[in-house]
Amino acid sequence: MTTAKEPHRSRPHRMTLANGLTVILEPDPRIPRVGITVHYGVGFRSEPPGREGFAHLFEHLMFQGSESLPDGRFHDHVHRVGGVVNGTTHQDYTDYYQVVPSASLEQALFSEADRMRAPRFTPRNLAEQLTAVGEEIHQATVARPYGGFPWPLLPRAVYRSFPNAHDGYGDVDRLRRITVDDCADFFQTHYAPGNAVLTLSGGFDPEQAVVLVERHFGDIAPRPVPPAVDQAEPPLTETRWTFCSEPGVSGTALAIGHRLPDPGTDLEGYLAHLVLARVLTDRHRDASGRAAITTSCGFFGTLDARDPDTMIISAALPGGLDPRRMVDAVHDQLRRWADEPDPGGADATRSLIAEHHTRYGDICERSRALGRLEILFGRAELLDELPDRIGRIGPEQVATAARSLAAAHPGVLAIRPGTQRLRPSVPTVPAATASRTSAEEVGRTPAGPRPLPPLGPVRTPRLDGLGDTTIGGVRVVALPDDRTPLAHIRLRLPLGRSGWTDPGGVDALLDLLRGRVRDGETPDRSVSLTTDGQWIDAACTAYRQELGPALAVLVAALSAEGTPLGPPSPSPAAPRSLERLADDLIRTRWAGRPEEGAGTRPDSIEALHRSITRTPGGLLVVVGGGTAETVFATARNALSPWPAPSPAATFPPPPPSGLFALPRPGSGIVHATLCAAEPTSGPGEAARYLATAVFGGYFRSRLAVRATRRGEAGYVASAGRDVLLDRSRAFVRATVAPELVDVLLNDVRLEARRLSEEPPDEIEVDAARSFCAAQMLSAFDSPSLTADVLRATVSAGRSPSWLAELPDVLRDVTVAEVAAAGRELFGPIPLEGVVAGEVDPARFPASVPEPSSVPAPQGVPLLR
Repeated sequence: MTTAKEPHRSRPHRMTLANGLTVILEPDPRIPRVGITVHYGVGFRSEPPGREGFAHLFEHLMFQGSESLPDGRFHDHVHRVGGVVNGTTHQDYTDYYQVVPSASLEQALFSEADRMRAPRFTPRNLAEQLTAVGEEIHQATVARPYGGFPWPLLPRAVYRSFPNAHDGYGDVDRLRRITVDDCADFFQTHYAPGNAVLTLSGGFDPEQAVVLVERHFGDIAPRPVPPAVDQAEPPLTETRWTFCSEPGVSGTALAIGHRLPDPGTDLEGYLAHLVLARVLTDRHRDASGRAAITTSCGFFGTLDARDPDTMIISAALPGGLDPRRMVDAVHDQLRRWADEPDPGGADATRSLIAEHHTRYGDICERSRALGRLEILFGRAELLDELPDRIGRIGPEQVATAARSLAAAHPGVLAIRPGTQRLRPSVPTVPAATASRTSAEEVGRTPAGPRPLPPLGPVRTPRLDGLGDTTIGGVRVVALPDDRTPLAHIRLRLPLGRSGWTDPGGVDALLDLLRGRVRDGETPDRSVSLTTDGQWIDAACTAYRQELGPALAVLVAALSAEGTPLGPPSPSPAAPRSLERLADDLIRTRWAGRPEEGAGTRPDSIEALHRSITRTPGGLLVVVGGGTAETVFATARNALSPWPAPSPAATFPPPPPSGLFALPRPGSGIVHATLCAAEPTSGPGEAARYLATAVFGGYFRSRLAVRATRRGEAGYVASAGRDVLLDRSRAFVRATVAPELVDVLLNDVRLEARRLSEEPPDEIEVDAARSFCAAQMLSAFDSPSLTADVLRATVSAGRSPSWLAELPDVLRDVTVAEVAAAGRELFGPIPLEGVVAGEVDPARFPASVPEPSSVPAPQGVPLLR
């Protein structure tokens, strides 16, 4: 089969430092941020008996400090610029990744090199991370139904050897035996430069990057690379079952595990199993698209482990169905496909290739994938070869994969309903050997701590080729982007008066429209329809050359003309979130209740549908569809049947209506939305943007700082701006425990008052200015994200070019303008809103009492 033209990318450049560190560089000068990932060749399967879960615990510890960045300062340089930082532990590797503006590249490299050189392990940090890991294990394996399904329980059924079969989470009580010297020993053994891969992908100059990598990593001393773990595993000679039981569930969770071919020696066979897995899932989807059987390759993703790896077939069985019958049925299906290949293989390859292009158009995903394929298989370039390789998989290879699985004995995990929670016992193992390394020695170098380097030159975002026009009442924004061969399409329709005052009708309409959309989908053209109560949003990806058919499908699916919708579904709509319920209530109150005016509620779903399609303000965004002229020509043809918009509805200023309670017993939490319409005059857009950040829009905002004083049992609150009905509004959203609602409301009032009494100064505004300018660069991390942000930007009334102009615009705003904007936006906030969830309506009168002077207790920071 043929695949679409590959995206415009340079091949990754590989180099090796004298200490053995492998470096992969993939520059793209069009992107203003860079993804930095360090992979170490150590994972769950590297753990010796008695140290189960150590690799994961160690990953947590690596964020706690190093010689030059002690006491949790590792995150500071990332958070200041709105970046991303995280780490994950897998079977054969651990990765640590950052995404930061290009100006922060040297600081990111400095931080990664510092913890590769001299990490700090202290008893306090170890105790704190043991608590954090213990809670993570509890949530994943105990607190939720079917905990531990399918990982880490299934490997015990599929494999016998300790490296492959043991629980990578481990047991917290055993982990508590670990000392800081044990951590130092683990570091010395596994975190050598020669056992690591450093990957850079995104906006950087490759020559300068080589200089920076040598500067910060070149003097790290080489150390011996540990021998490869013996992961040899004979095939099963009979089907192995692991039975567990779970109280409070009505059905059986079943997972069937089969050995996959070794991708290092039989990549074609592995990819044939990947296609087969997709066929098996697709053949068991219901009319709504939900899969009764889900099949995947790898516990943590495709090509995510060396041999042996596992193909997992999982299903939720009705309570009375014997899981053995299900296993037999799956194998019968595989035997049939071995003789007569399922025709869905071609569709499966198309969908897998399109998903690959979408996922790896993102710089974070690319940097992680390039490094992963290098550390596991020594072939970072395989990432861009995979679409073509998957496309070559034909019916014969899929039939061979089906035949192989049908003849093999799997390992099977079944968690059945029961009166007690039963899991396999953990075998007793000998105590681990004593450590040979001192934590004090590992965390100190002869040269001592090094200063954090300054920021580098700022890489300005560009919107080359941006186009903006109106076609038939729909605004169309187009931006060329050839990072992937896909066009990323966003069509947004405002719901209008009828939709804004009938949220239940909108949900019913969307359910019917989704059926139309599914009829127009293809394996490589996916469409989603969602609503937040303000808009209907359609999102679609399609190959660039298929832009015309994709737009035609979207327009036909959403059109109120042509094929009747049919009766509403008898099934209840999915429950709306507390946030959505709060906004729906505010909308109906601001718009006037439906019964207060004739014609505000349509008599039928069809009338509601027609009303929405005629509401002015429709927006089409296409990123990656070719030149703007090409997109406009295609859109004119696709939008020709779209009806002309009706006159825009107008709404009077919302009347003061106080704070309303929306009880939802059993929710366990409270969501609060406090809001006010923005003034139509006064400080400009840039001043409002920065004022929102200062008040509650980032991790150092006033609301965030006040929330940290409440400790981890407090609340999470943030400020923002959006569009409600036909006007802009400023809001505060918060999630809070029921017993702390009064504390939250009081804190918001106090901070709103403080904007007038203690206006922000130059230091506070400059910190927000730097964060906002840097954080907006994330809009260019992937074509898909660019499309999302352009949609939000234009819908908020801004020019699409505002994304590129923002850093300069923010630089020109004065402190006085920001202070004035803060007072006007958030001074009225506490007087209007909804508290939804576990609330007592009797406690919330229409008028809100004045704030009291409640001292804020000190505690552990909540927002980091």
